[in-house]
Amino acid sequence: MSDALWTLTIRRFSSTGAPEEIAQRIRKGLLPTLRQESGFRAYYVARVDGGGGIVSATIFEDEAVSDRVTEHVLAWTEAELADLVTGAPVITRATLHLHFDAERPGLDSYMLVRATEGLGPANGNLPVVQERLVPISAEQPGFRHLYIGRDRDQAGRGLAVSIFTNRSTATAAHAQVAAAMAQRRDLWPQSPQVLAAGEVIVAATA
Repeated sequence: MSDALWTLTIRRFSSTGAPEEIAQRIRKGLLPTLRQESGFRAYYVARVDGGGGIVSATIFEDEAVSDRVTEHVLAWTEAELADLVTGAPVITRATLHLHFDAERPGLDSYMLVRATEGLGPANGNLPVVQERLVPISAEQPGFRHLYIGRDRDQAGRGLAVSIFTNRSTATAAHAQVAAAMAQRRDLWPQSPQVLAAGEVIVAATA
């Protein structure tokens, strides 16, 4: 487990094109440039359950690099995916306070993005997150990665991106995390909400 203050950027795109075609273009055209950027840590793209779009998550060590990369991604998407995605993406930026990776082997196959509103200062609930919430996800047999942070633009909004080998373990972990949070309304006054979830179609880590 690490408490390095990395930066997470989540982008959700509406799309009409086949996710497989989107993934192929990203792997060939965008991913190589992302991996060459200083401080690259991870990049995931998932097809959103129920259809209608894709969601991506990029993790960099440095906020300035992350913001510059976001501008590059938007320009690349407009030039290379204009026939497959529609409109501007919804972008969420977060400062990561924790990240945790599984030691056991497995595929990064399912992503779940979660938000929690109404939080107090990060240092007030971070120890409980480490002690109670992280183990719930990490102990799932299909757990792969977990990134937890705070929204840069909305005070009191927590964000988490979790990666699993399959949907069933991701769903089970989310339900257990929500139940644990419900027992501490002093720390988590509102239930977590799933912003997006789906099958990972592009995955890369440093």
